[in-house]
Amino acid sequence: MEKHLRKSQTLYSLSAFLFFFLCIVISLLGWYLQSLYFYLAIIVFSFLGLITHTVYINHLKKSLLTLIEMCETIIDQSNQNIPVIDGESYIAVLSNHLHMLDIRMKSMLEKLSQEQEDLKDYIEDISHQIKTPLTAMLLKEDILLEMTHGEEHRLIEQLIFQTQKIQYFIESLLHLAQIESHSIIYHFQEFTIDEIVHEVERNLQPLLEENDVHIQLHQNEIIYCDFQWMSEAFENIIKNCIEQKQHSSVEITCQNHHTYLQISIQDYGKGFVEEELPYIFERFSHQQYQKNNKSIGIGLSITKGVIDAHHGTIDAINHHGALFLITLPHKSTKSKYTVTNE
Repeated sequence: MEKHLRKSQTLYSLSAFLFFFLCIVISLLGWYLQSLYFYLAIIVFSFLGLITHTVYINHLKKSLLTLIEMCETIIDQSNQNIPVIDGESYIAVLSNHLHMLDIRMKSMLEKLSQEQEDLKDYIEDISHQIKTPLTAMLLKEDILLEMTHGEEHRLIEQLIFQTQKIQYFIESLLHLAQIESHSIIYHFQEFTIDEIVHEVERNLQPLLEENDVHIQLHQNEIIYCDFQWMSEAFENIIKNCIEQKQHSSVEITCQNHHTYLQISIQDYGKGFVEEELPYIFERFSHQQYQKNNKSIGIGLSITKGVIDAHHGTIDAINHHGALFLITLPHKSTKSKYTVTNE
């Protein structure tokens, strides 16, 4: 293959050299003989050279557009067959390599998709097997709670609390496993931030009342997301914020940019320990920020997984407490590109 490429390149070079050499020779003869025919010959050769150059440029442009189409097909993971450029030129070799890459990627994606489907079924089976006895335990504990008094009543209340904690822990683990296995099918639609915040307030109402914390949304914007999973992502952040400081507020601010939406969630607690900031979104991480509450170290990891699946980013910094910065693309932004606020 390398010999054919060198041969093709040599022929291209010799052709160009001979053409320009003939033009120079004819020009010198025309100048020496002062003949009109030689000047006409120069014009004809120049015109032919221009036509040849135009044809070659158009051919090169067509080949490059074909390569771009091949790359877009591979990036989009489309099932359609990509066009292949025939020949021995460098572009043809590159086209052939891209075709081979597309075949290998499709094979790997099919295998990965099947593995994810198997893992999804496995997770759902585990979820069913664990949730069924837990639900039965909670029902029986509720019955015992109504039948007991005094110290026994208090012990049953503690038992119910611990059972609910186990249930929450298992559900969080299952959600994290679903996210990390990429087995979730997200249903994207347009919602307002206010709708998501209202859902979070409804789920966290007892915690909000217990800590006397209010959620304040300063600007309502449209967000393109999966409502259920984005609500859970917000809930995990706001739950952490609520438990940082009582008798305060959690403030949510939106900034609408051309291609993305930036959402800021601010609490007014003690904030993060600077050395622990790089690890705040790692699973089972128990930073000082999370030790102040009843966190099990999974919530923020789930939040990051959900934001990543929405092609966004999330960061945490210290700014009068803890400040979470979420960046999400607009619906018009191509979902295959991750946006940043840089």
